[in-house]
Amino acid sequence: MNILLVDDEPDILECLVDCLELLGHQVSTANNGQQALATMLHHVPDLIISDIRMPEMDGIKLKQSIPDHIPFIFMSGHLDDERTLKQTGIHYCQFLVKPFKLAQLKVCLDACCGAYC
Repeated sequence: MNILLVDDEPDILECLVDCLELLGHQVSTANNGQQALATMLHHVPDLIISDIRMPEMDGIKLKQSIPDHIPFIFMSGHLDDERTLKQTGIHYCQFLVKPFKLAQLKVCLDACCGAYC
């Protein structure tokens, strides 16, 4: 699966790229929502995994800017973000609370693929 990973923390991007590639996925990255949208002009991913809190364009605004048919996993280190996200009414596949384990990431990926693939 081709995954677009969006997070403003370089260490998290690097770690998640390694994990996702270990699971057999191809991964491209972006540091914020604006950069993700620019990346999508050249290549539309099969799935997006995005942090919520980022500068310039956060993950919620990114999700609101893309077609609904692209599966989306939100992640955040702030527990209250999931409640805020649910209040927006935005449709998304999964929510991961940072830090999370590789097994949790795999479960989310499998759930998203089952719902959209």
